[in-house]
Amino acid sequence: MLPEVVLAENRECSVRLSDQQVQALEEIGRRMAGRMNWWGSKRKTDLDGGSNSDERASVVSVGYRPNGTHTLKFRNVVGVVRLGDLQLQIVPKIPLSHFCHLMGRSEVAPRVDDSPVRVGSSQELRELVCRWLLAEAERVVRLGLHRDYSDYDEELSEVRGSVQPVPTVLANLSGRVAVHCTYSELDEDAAINRLMKASCAAVASDPAIDGYQRRRALRLVLAMGRVGVLREADWRFQATRLHARYSRVLPLAKLVLASRGASIDAGNVVGTCFLIPTPGIVESGLRNILASALSPTDVRKRGLRLTEGGITLNPDLVVDGGRIVGDVKYKYFGGDWDRASFNQIVAFASGFEAQRGFIVGFRDREDALVPLPAAIGNIRVRKFAWVASPGTDPLLSESALAEEIRTWIAM
Repeated sequence: MLPEVVLAENRECSVRLSDQQVQALEEIGRRMAGRMNWWGSKRKTDLDGGSNSDERASVVSVGYRPNGTHTLKFRNVVGVVRLGDLQLQIVPKIPLSHFCHLMGRSEVAPRVDDSPVRVGSSQELRELVCRWLLAEAERVVRLGLHRDYSDYDEELSEVRGSVQPVPTVLANLSGRVAVHCTYSELDEDAAINRLMKASCAAVASDPAIDGYQRRRALRLVLAMGRVGVLREADWRFQATRLHARYSRVLPLAKLVLASRGASIDAGNVVGTCFLIPTPGIVESGLRNILASALSPTDVRKRGLRLTEGGITLNPDLVVDGGRIVGDVKYKYFGGDWDRASFNQIVAFASGFEAQRGFIVGFRDREDALVPLPAAIGNIRVRKFAWVASPGTDPLLSESALAEEIRTWIAM
């Protein structure tokens, strides 16, 4: 069994690494940062609680210590990284059972089971996401793949579409009896299918995945034989109402593709990884929980662009059309307000002309202190905390938080 080091996301850990392992980690961090921008991809301004440019450049930071060890920190990701004969397991800052429960309520998880999701390690988390993907991909294949128009530009033996005169003349002068044509054809080689096929192919080729799941993935790849290879532009694809049956599989496909790092060769060390971005998943899970708890009151994410200054306000929770606004902070609260989050929620409430604002975060035990409600002018603000302790059932934490916020909003 490989030696394994367990790290918590966003927390520095001391690890002894070779120069090649450091190089592989730095390359993985840069690649994964670029890939993961799709999840909650909008770049955040100061009013959205954004981070600095250095933090966006990589999900991994490595520092050197005089004693020959290294400081290692993974930013806002969980999962598994393998560096030659060393395996790193990155666990969430909240207990894994609570993170997986929230992930099961997010836009990523398929809506097939309301029971809580329980896994024991980041390795099992990878298996869980891949099983979700395969189940949803199988459902889409059974219903039938979406067909869309694809553009082709090639030499044919007969005219089709429009003829390109210059390439055609050059082909004939070189002795080829052909016509160079551009045309469109309705087929299954659409961006949404390429994303799904590429993600299944990634699972099929991953040796860390269970053999049965890899065979399921391979069968899906073969069933999508007419679908082409993934293109860079496919990442920008946005689903419409015509792609309703893909609503569950598309975020999973993007998550698997973004999370699975290609092999990095650094000397005699090969680095591979499967890293999942955490803040967007936690935000999505909490928003869906509150939307269900407060129904029929509308809860959604909506931005507001101010008429002057070019500033956009992007609260995570807009309740009842903007009567109340809220935001999600993926962190443990202390006993006092911090100036940045207070100013942010007040700005959100002012922009939406709401008289109340709230922030949802976490506390590490049931009796931990949460900042007292505060007010400025006519705006009242409050923090609510999900109890995320190892011994607490996530279902109980969900129920308690939902009831507390529902009671406050009804006041």
